[in-house]
Amino acid sequence: MSEIGEKPPAPPMRLESTREASLSQETKPLPREPDGKEERKKQKMIKGGKIFKPINDKPVISHPSNFEHTVHVGFDAHTGEFT
Repeated sequence: MSEIGEKPPAPPMRLESTREASLSQETKPLPREPDGKEERKKQKMIKGGKIFKPINDKPVISHPSNFEHTVHVGFDAHTGEFT
């Protein structure tokens, strides 16, 4: 486009409509959600004559001990104290 009368090239022509292509994708049913309980209830695996039990995915965590919850800490600007 260095010359004054030169025009940019025409944009490419579409041969297919994108609207029709998107409609065909939207009509497909969604895949089924996996059930987490079924995965955890896997059967025992046998490998080389030995039986392996499935590993528990969640670790066992105890409850907190000596827990104290501080709800609010305020500041008094006149006295300079925390309340």
